[in-house]
Amino acid sequence: MSYSISELCNGCGACIKMCPEEAISGDKKEQHLINASFCIECGSCGRICPESAVRDDKGAVVAKMKKAYWPKPVIDTKHCSACENCVAVCPTSALAMADERLPLAKNWAVLVQPGKCVSCGWCKDNCFFDAIIMEGAK
Repeated sequence: MSYSISELCNGCGACIKMCPEEAISGDKKEQHLINASFCIECGSCGRICPESAVRDDKGAVVAKMKKAYWPKPVIDTKHCSACENCVAVCPTSALAMADERLPLAKNWAVLVQPGKCVSCGWCKDNCFFDAIIMEGAK
């Protein structure tokens, strides 16, 4: 199942701008829709929605949250094996390797574009070495 947008939607378009997969459509001032085929369930649409109109795949309202407080990946360089799996699955290309010239044994993943990160947690969920945690602003 994907996320959905309820009748509380005011058609502001904030979710359209935030969605990394262009899964949301709708006209201004009308209820928007999420295309389940494209939704990656990252939750960015719900965290940005001023009307709390977005529901997760279980029907619960996705809580609005200031973008400054969205959790970001923190990479433990001692546990990172430089497998690049987190980089490959990041839907916004917010992660990269520290230095492509380094051998894998001396490389690690880095959040190079924090502003592009939508806090989906795919990097953490796809890290085979538990080298990534999602951490909010302090």
